[in-house]
Amino acid sequence: MSCTPLTRLPVFELPATSSDPVKNARRKRESSSEPEPAKKRPKPARAENLVEGVRKHERFWLADGNAIIELDGIQFRVHQSWLAQHSKRIAGHLRDKGESGDKFEEITLKPRGNLKAIDFETLLLFYDNPGDYRHAIEPRTLMSLIRAATSLGFDSDRAWLVKELEVLCPSSLEELTANPEPYLDSLEVAVLARMCNIDGLLKPAFYNMARMPGFGLNKLKESEQIDRVDMLRLIRIKEYLSDMWIQAAAHEDPAFVCRNLRDAPSSDSATPSKQADEKPAHGFITSASAASTCLSVTARREAWARLVYDSGIFTRYRYDPLRGLAALINIEWTNDWCQDCQEKRKAEWHTMQRSIWEKVGEYLRED
Repeated sequence: MSCTPLTRLPVFELPATSSDPVKNARRKRESSSEPEPAKKRPKPARAENLVEGVRKHERFWLADGNAIIELDGIQFRVHQSWLAQHSKRIAGHLRDKGESGDKFEEITLKPRGNLKAIDFETLLLFYDNPGDYRHAIEPRTLMSLIRAATSLGFDSDRAWLVKELEVLCPSSLEELTANPEPYLDSLEVAVLARMCNIDGLLKPAFYNMARMPGFGLNKLKESEQIDRVDMLRLIRIKEYLSDMWIQAAAHEDPAFVCRNLRDAPSSDSATPSKQADEKPAHGFITSASAASTCLSVTARREAWARLVYDSGIFTRYRYDPLRGLAALINIEWTNDWCQDCQEKRKAEWHTMQRSIWEKVGEYLRED
């Protein structure tokens, strides 16, 4: 943070607040140059107690600073020029106020939103030692920086910080299904996305919350909130995900007919329906790549139970159909299905994934 020459600037708050202990105490000291009578001394003593309840930050109380920001009982003194350089909103307020008075005075800024002292401290540490974050920024630190940048209007800095977070919380279907578990805490991401209006993070965060027991709300902090409308969205999404998974994985589609069997010419000795219910004799076709048709319904049902249920796939992905469908696609399907039908089924599951992902976005857009 560079130092700039101090100039004559007004005293004002952004935005104004009805109670500022430091300013109130200053007014009392300036109201009279005469010593107060002994009987009136308890009043300024109470004002001093208010000031004592606010402490200066050990590191970020700059000797040549000219802007005070008070958060959670901690005062930071920084440079107006640094704030104005990174925030067009703050720069605009400073220009609107102009200059007045015959001497330099500090200003007190009250940032919009619920900016916390810990987040502002994180932002100051980041700008004080940017080299420490050259290679990677811890997710918690990254989210703290985004909250501070959003509250102060550090728009350009916020934009690239959000991009960094989106890398850790991808919204593309391919990246989502490639990771068995989300890298970030989905609840924290959802709260941050709502607080800072980051729409791109809502979809993966809400999907991952919906698949968790109790939506992961057991980890909800007092400062974090999920409103009633979002709770209803989560409930609807969870029900939808469960229904789609049962539709896809509970059993083979009863309407399924082997495409090769359907297209095969009939013979005098056996009809297509009879062929579908008969297993080949021992020693005949045993390879899916060489099989001309699928095996009987009974054989396929047994294989499905073994590959989908006994393997634990059906239970594991009860509320996670996107990753569940990816697991079905990656199964080494046996020779109970011919190669053509296996490829057709995998293509249908890919289409189903895209449809589910789009539907989750629709739930988030509903009022």
